[in-house]
Amino acid sequence: MQSPVSSPALLRWSVAMLWPLAAAACQAQAQSWPAGSTQAEPAAPASTPAYTLTGSATLLSDYRFRGISQSWLGPALQGGLELGLPQGGYLGLSGSSVSRHSYLDGRALELDLYGGWRTEVAPGWTGDVGLLHYNYPGARIPLEGGTSVRYDTTEAYLGLSHGGFSAKWSLALTPYFGLRGSTAASAFAQPLEARGSSRGSSYLDLNYQHAMGWATLGLHAGYTQVRRYSELSYADWRVSLAHSWGPWTASLAWADTSARASYYRAANAAGQMQSLGRGGWVLSLSTAF
Repeated sequence: MQSPVSSPALLRWSVAMLWPLAAAACQAQAQSWPAGSTQAEPAAPASTPAYTLTGSATLLSDYRFRGISQSWLGPALQGGLELGLPQGGYLGLSGSSVSRHSYLDGRALELDLYGGWRTEVAPGWTGDVGLLHYNYPGARIPLEGGTSVRYDTTEAYLGLSHGGFSAKWSLALTPYFGLRGSTAASAFAQPLEARGSSRGSSYLDLNYQHAMGWATLGLHAGYTQVRRYSELSYADWRVSLAHSWGPWTASLAWADTSARASYYRAANAAGQMQSLGRGGWVLSLSTAF
């Protein structure tokens, strides 16, 4: 019995994209000369592209989602694409390898589809609102009688950022990674008393980044609140140093949580158990394009 949030192999895009990803060319305004003038007016500046397409790829020594290892404390490969839309809208697709020890019977893959809107809400302050869907192809929580339930989860989020500070609050619109009354006994490493759906669970994500010349210091604190199953709620924190050159960024972080090991753990086929919320170092190398 495994934890649905304790699990990130080259990525295989097995789920059809919900939205088109296309880039449009920017338009330039034409110059004009008024009648009778002997000097041309300055050319109007080129307009900002209405659509932008960006991407990233990352190799990590351990994929931590809200402090919990998704890769059984092992390496993971990630990638993503985001389409910027007019007026601050955006759509995105990202993927990561995850552990089959945590996401049972799956393809060792997490696919995330998201979309939202960013805008300046006050001078220097940016607001962000959107939806995010986590999909784990083939992975299911086993139930008695041979049936099963998906881990897939959809969340709404609301964010705010200013300078190096950012805050984000996420709310589960579906059962939190499959946890409901019928899966309470099998969704986590230790059986839970059935208390209904965990829909309405939330996560508070606080971050601060400070540039120090040669590197950037990152501080993170978060809190996972699991509705109706308070024994699963926990805090997580991380301290990191990152150095960038060109499109590349290398980072070293220490991540830890207050999660109870009796719930947040997973075993391999040989019965070897790993506590997935324990403190550990995470090394990553990423590139943006």
